[in-house]
Amino acid sequence: MPVWHNHLVIRPLCAIYGIMYTMAYALQPLLKIRLMREDRASGELTAARRAVAAAQDALEAREKDLAAYNETKEERRDRIYAAIMGQAVSRDRIDIAQEGIARIDQEGAIKADNVAQAKQDLKKREEAAETARSLFVLATKNRMKIDEHKAVWVAEEKKENESRAEIELEDFTGRKQDDD
Repeated sequence: MPVWHNHLVIRPLCAIYGIMYTMAYALQPLLKIRLMREDRASGELTAARRAVAAAQDALEAREKDLAAYNETKEERRDRIYAAIMGQAVSRDRIDIAQEGIARIDQEGAIKADNVAQAKQDLKKREEAAETARSLFVLATKNRMKIDEHKAVWVAEEKKENESRAEIELEDFTGRKQDDD
């Protein structure tokens, strides 16, 4: 690092030429990292919330599908029974009817499993969203600590600059009075 970048050299030179010098905030790189972490956590939280909404929509769709199945299940069974009742039917036709009823029951079991799977998926996504929310809160708290430190540092730097300016003004007015 060249000597002229050192604040111990620059500050006196600025005082000589009447230029206000303010040091760069020492923790600015850390603040930048904390801001990046907070932004990333915010993005992950948003994505997790969207995933929860999508899982809720999927659950609602599967529940509607199961409800529609349950509404038509008995009607479908009755049609199968009506096709074979009161008639002379072969054993093959009875077997086909039993297979049709078994398929209807199997379809119901599959739809119920789909609903259960959607509930599990929703629960996992809600847990992930809660984790993302807690990480976001932590990242925000960490960034706020640095922001609070920076606010204190800025206030101290401002006071120091004001006192330096007052000293320079006193030096300048003192010289002016001496010249008279």
